[in-house]
Amino acid sequence: MYKFAESYLQTQINNASPVDLILMLYNKAIGCLKLSKKSIEEGLEHYENLKRKVENLDKTLEILFYLKNCLNFEKGGEIARNLHEIYSILINELFKVKINNDIEILKKSIETLEILKKGWENIKNGVS
Repeated sequence: MYKFAESYLQTQINNASPVDLILMLYNKAIGCLKLSKKSIEEGLEHYENLKRKVENLDKTLEILFYLKNCLNFEKGGEIARNLHEIYSILINELFKVKINNDIEILKKSIETLEILKKGWENIKNGVS
């Protein structure tokens, strides 16, 4: 079953448009932040929760660094600069969460990514 799921995911990625790939990354980042939030809420005195929090924050940070490094300032202009700033802020905030376990920062980060995701969905659907 696992190989089928892996093969299916690889096919999805190979056939995806650039916007679809961005949406996949946003979905993964949002999902990871929600898991980190749940881990903190369930209590970090349990090793598995602590491990899940750190792993999911790290995955989200990896995604944000990737998105930030893929920005094309020549083509993207002001939008690329704004996204760069947003990604930088999110990265800094998530490093704070790694240390302070601040659920409010996580909630705001999830909200921010959901807003950005909605913007990309609008682009995909041709909504202005």
